[in-house]
Amino acid sequence: MRDVLTVAELRFLASQGLGPDDVFDARWMHNRRWKRLIREENKTMALGTPCQRAGHRLRTRAGHCIQCDTSKLAFQSRHSTDQYVYIAGSLSEHLLKIGTCSDCSQRGNQLRAERYGSAGDWRIIYSIEVQNAGDVEHAARSRLWGCFVRRSYLKNGFLQAAIELLQCSFSRALDALNESIGDRKLGEPWKSFYADDYEFAEPQD
Repeated sequence: MRDVLTVAELRFLASQGLGPDDVFDARWMHNRRWKRLIREENKTMALGTPCQRAGHRLRTRAGHCIQCDTSKLAFQSRHSTDQYVYIAGSLSEHLLKIGTCSDCSQRGNQLRAERYGSAGDWRIIYSIEVQNAGDVEHAARSRLWGCFVRRSYLKNGFLQAAIELLQCSFSRALDALNESIGDRKLGEPWKSFYADDYEFAEPQD
């Protein structure tokens, strides 16, 4: 790859702790094909068509210009990181949340301390370590698109919108998660003794 990358592109890669071996050559491929192959070959970014804003060619796995917005690389890293996917629940508000984290105990404490979605009784009720945790989380939530609700809550004195809240039963959330994991399981799942208490009825239309 080094011979097809410009000096500026090589410098950018070095600034991100990456090199030519982390780049997939997608210049002559259709989007669907290279987005599949880049994952199969475990490359971090693609060399593609120039972006409209500045003519940059380096792109994330999702096709975004990484040189215009380096935060896209951090977002991608989160999605490709091996972490825990969890289901958390609030009995007081009859809410569930699917998320990812490296420490489930810490995440449970954080959700309670922030009173996420105006609930102070969040409990992690299921977790499992998986490959590409962010991808698994996104796929599971996509299967539950009809169950999402928005709630406002105060964080550091500012009003925030919680947009990842679910109104459904624990069983339905767990089924969506299991269907999304496939062969990416890295460990045995953990399920809380209290998980059955979160079999919430879904609101009627």
